[in-house]
Amino acid sequence: MKKKVLFVINTMGRAGAERCLLHLLKAWEDEEYDISLFSVLGRGELFLEVPPFVRILNESPQAVSVFDQEARKSFAREIMKGMLRRGNFFKNFFSTLRLFLWQVKEKKINRKRLCWKLVSDAAPILEEEFDLAVGYIQGAATYYTLDHVKAKRKVVFLHNEYELSGYCHLVDRSYYEKADRIYCVSNHISEGMKEIFPTCEGKIETFYNFTDADWIKERAQEGTAPELKREAGGLCLLTAARLEHVKAFDVAIQTMALMKQKGMKAAWYVIGEGALHHQLEKEIKEAGVDDCFFLLGAKENPYPYMAACDIYLQETRFEGFCTAITEAVILGKKVVASDCGGNIEQLSYYGTGVLTKLDPESIVEGIQKAMQEPEMSVDIMCRQRKELERLKKEAE
Repeated sequence: MKKKVLFVINTMGRAGAERCLLHLLKAWEDEEYDISLFSVLGRGELFLEVPPFVRILNESPQAVSVFDQEARKSFAREIMKGMLRRGNFFKNFFSTLRLFLWQVKEKKINRKRLCWKLVSDAAPILEEEFDLAVGYIQGAATYYTLDHVKAKRKVVFLHNEYELSGYCHLVDRSYYEKADRIYCVSNHISEGMKEIFPTCEGKIETFYNFTDADWIKERAQEGTAPELKREAGGLCLLTAARLEHVKAFDVAIQTMALMKQKGMKAAWYVIGEGALHHQLEKEIKEAGVDDCFFLLGAKENPYPYMAACDIYLQETRFEGFCTAITEAVILGKKVVASDCGGNIEQLSYYGTGVLTKLDPESIVEGIQKAMQEPEMSVDIMCRQRKELERLKKEAE
């Protein structure tokens, strides 16, 4: 009889964890397993790319953006309906109030973190039972997997540094203690989780993100990057990330202003969408770099852009194990990244790239250093096969 495995994810929007999940699902194709997928919010463009052998358990998955205003209104309505339907409005109200007061005290107010438990409890309940349930990302997927899924064994993934991401250990301790395994996407995150949740130390392991190198190389050849304009003798810089505070685009804009001041010929392009789009447009104009710092929005295929750039930059406040860095390395790009824990480990693991402090002067120096570095391609796939076998054993 086939082993039944369920993967749970928050959304199927265009983001690193979601893309890594698709790569993992594709690699798992095996007649001995029945693979299913459930998105707690049931929305996201990447539903269109789910492998055909994977059962999508959402009744009406919506392959549309998770960022537009209508999506946010829809989420709010679904949360309210779900709480009223289940009769747990007051229970969730008080638990959410407790989390909000903690966020205020710790100065870590984050609406998304505040709502993940509400989203989890409002989602449709699956009646089917599985041999293995995988909550593939922190937040709603983890809560839903541990609270609402029937499975013989449950494992959860953590893709970001726990404390810096704004999660509350007082709320989450009981959840992580229920999990059979906790996979973190870097050793840096694993060690941090062991300190925060010492009772879970024995079941915390590192599981590096899964990426299909051949697929990325093929996609890079499938299109062009028409918006990338290269001035004679100038550098083409690229970042692919959500437009959020953690991605430090405010620092990137200041860096571009400094490069312009120093007379360096360069253009910095950003692929991605998010809540800060309009604010960043304003900052770009105020910094006087609207002729060389460009927000391109989300791209269905970002890889031709990545292949066309000279240097890929990931200057962020913190990272887990950045999917975009892996993709840039696969495409043989020079990488410059901030020296936060996840980036340090990742570039050391790949043996390439330049690390910098998160300030404009240091980033400029890092770019200048990267210009002298040779391009380098790393065989990613051979490092991932053992990871997949580890996860398969969880279902046995």
